[in-house]
Amino acid sequence: MKNSLLAGSLALFALCASAKDPVAMTVNGKDVKLSEFEYLYNKNKQQQLEEQPFDKYVDMFVTYKMKVADAEAAGIDTTKTFIDEFNGYRADLAKTYLEDKTVNDRLAHEAYERKKEEVEVAHIMLPLKDPATQSALVSKNRLDSIRQCVLNGEDFGELAAKYSIDKSAPRNKGNLGFIMSGSLPYEFEVVAYNTPVGGISEVFKTAFGYHFVKVLDRRPTRGQVFVQHILKLVDKNATDEVRNAAKAKIDSIYAELKAGASFDELAKTESDDPGSKSQGGRLPWFGSGRMVPEFESVAFALNNGEMSEPIATAYGYHIIKKLDSRGVQDFESVKDNIMMNIERDSRAGEARAEKLRQLKEEYKLKLDPKGRDAILNALTTAVSDSAAIASLSNSKLPVATFVKNKVTVADVVASWTASQDPMASKESVVDDNINTAVEKAIIDYEISILPNKYADFSNLLNEYRDGLLLFEISNQKVWDRASKDAEGLENYFNENKDKYKWESPKYKGFLIQTENDSIASLIKSELPSIGVDSLVSTLKKAHKHHVRIDRMLVSEGENKLIDALVFKKDSTFVNPNKKYPVYFTYDGKIVSVPENVNDVRGQVTSDYQNVLEARWVEELKTKYKVKLNNKVLNKLKSK
Repeated sequence: MKNSLLAGSLALFALCASAKDPVAMTVNGKDVKLSEFEYLYNKNKQQQLEEQPFDKYVDMFVTYKMKVADAEAAGIDTTKTFIDEFNGYRADLAKTYLEDKTVNDRLAHEAYERKKEEVEVAHIMLPLKDPATQSALVSKNRLDSIRQCVLNGEDFGELAAKYSIDKSAPRNKGNLGFIMSGSLPYEFEVVAYNTPVGGISEVFKTAFGYHFVKVLDRRPTRGQVFVQHILKLVDKNATDEVRNAAKAKIDSIYAELKAGASFDELAKTESDDPGSKSQGGRLPWFGSGRMVPEFESVAFALNNGEMSEPIATAYGYHIIKKLDSRGVQDFESVKDNIMMNIERDSRAGEARAEKLRQLKEEYKLKLDPKGRDAILNALTTAVSDSAAIASLSNSKLPVATFVKNKVTVADVVASWTASQDPMASKESVVDDNINTAVEKAIIDYEISILPNKYADFSNLLNEYRDGLLLFEISNQKVWDRASKDAEGLENYFNENKDKYKWESPKYKGFLIQTENDSIASLIKSELPSIGVDSLVSTLKKAHKHHVRIDRMLVSEGENKLIDALVFKKDSTFVNPNKKYPVYFTYDGKIVSVPENVNDVRGQVTSDYQNVLEARWVEELKTKYKVKLNNKVLNKLKSK
C-alpha cells in the first residue's frame, strides 16, 4: 500500500512538472522544453528592429537545434577544448547563485551608515611577525603587553612613538585623526567604530600588522571636499638652506596668485606633485582620514573658492584652493564604490559563507567522527607529516554526509594544507581541512543541480553550450570550409561570373615604392627574372625596408599614386610618404570586369558560404527528425 501511494505521488509530481514546462518540440530525439524556447524567442524579439513572424522564428529555431544536433553527432561536445570552455563558463555563471545577495546588501547599508559619522582614533601597530624570532605569537604577545601598559595608566602617545611601526607615530603619537568608513582596512574600521570614546580595543590583526586602538572622539561626518594645490616638495632630511629655499619659492608663487596669476597654470609649471600638476593641481574628492591632518584641516576650513596661505606638512609647503564641498551622498550614488570595497576586503567571502551555511542546513549535513578520528590518530607528529597524509589517501571512511553524498578521508587529504599559524592546534588544522573538503563537495553538488533549481541558470547555460557547438560546427561546415575550398570557390566564380561586376574599371598590378632612383633602377633590372607569384617576397628579402611592394586592385580615385601613374590625373603628384619618394607600377593593366576569383574573393566567399549553408540545411532536414508540439507552440503564439 505504501509503495503504491509513493508510486502514485511520484507519477503525479512528474505530471505536474510536465504540465508546468511542457515539451515544445523534439529534435533528433531530444526534447526542447517550452521554457527554453520561450526564453530564446523573447530574447530574439527584443533584439529585432522589426518583429519577426512567429512561424518564421520556429523554422529558424528548428534549424538552429538541428545544427546543434549535427555538432553533437560530430563529437564536438566531447573535445577537451569544448569541455574546458563550457566548464569555465558554468563556473563563472554559478558564482552569482552561490552567494546570498542579501548579505552584500546588508554590508553595503552598514558601510553607508558608518559614512555618516567620523571617528578620531589613535593606534599602536607591531609587525605580523617579530623581526627577531619571525614568530607571529611573539609579536602579538608583545603588543598585548604594551596594551596592558596603557590600561595601567602609561601615556598612549609616548608608547606609540616608542614602539609603533607606523612611520608617522614619532610625529603624531599614533593619532590618525578623524577617519571615515572606507578610508582604512575593514578590520580596522570595524574595531574603530565599535569602540566607545575613551575606550581601548583588544589587539586585532589586519594585512599590515597587529594593532590596538584608542578612540578619542566622534562627530557627524564633514562630507568631502574638492581642492587643487601647489606643492613645493621638501625631503624630511633636508637642510635648513633647502627648506628655506622651498619656503621662499612657495611664498613667491603665493604672491603671484594674489596678484591674479592662474592657479591652474602655476600648478602645471611649479608644483612638485606629479600626480596632480597636469590637472592644474586638482586632487580627487576626499573626506576625513585621506590626507595628512595639517592639509585636511585647512582644506575643510576654507570656503568654496577660497585660497589658503602657504602651509607646511610632512611633504613640504602647499597652497590650497577649495573648489567645492559636499555632504554625505545618497546611498545609490556611493553604492558602486562601497560594493567595490566589499569585493576587495575580508567581507568578499561573507555572502558565499552565508550561502554555504544555508546549503549545509538544506542538505542536512552530518559530520561523522570516525573519519576525523582516523586523521587525528594518523597524525601522531606534525600536521605537515606527508607520510601520514599519504597513508590516508585511499581511505573511504566518511567525515561527512549530505543528501546522498559522502565526503571521505581521502577527499580531505587530497588537498591537505598545513596551517601557517603557529598557534593552531592539530585539531583545528584537521577541522579546517575537513571543512574545506566538505564545502567543496557541497559547492560541486550545488553547481550540478543548479539547472534543475533555477530556470534562468538552465536557459543561460543551454544557450552558451549550444552557441559554442553552433559556432564550431558552422565553422567546419560553412565558414572555414568555404575560405579553404580553393577549387570550390573557383568553380563557383566561373559558374556565376555574370553576378560580379564593377561600376568602373580597376587597375590590377603591382605598385612599387623605393627610397631613391638608384634602388628603383636596380629593382627594374631585376624584375624580368622574378616570377610574379614570388615578386613581393623576393624583393622584400633582397631590399628589406628600402622598398615597399603592394598588389593593387583599385578604381580611379581610390589611390592617389595609381591615379597619377595609371589614370593620369596628376603626373606631378608627390608621394606623401617621404620615405619612398620614387614609385612606379609593374605588370599592371586596366580591367573592366573581374578576371578570376581573387579579384572578388570576399564577395565570392560570402556567396559560396550561403550556398554551403543552404546545402547543409537540406542535409539536416533529411538527417534529423523533428516533431513540433503545435498545441503548446500555438498557445505561445496567441499570447
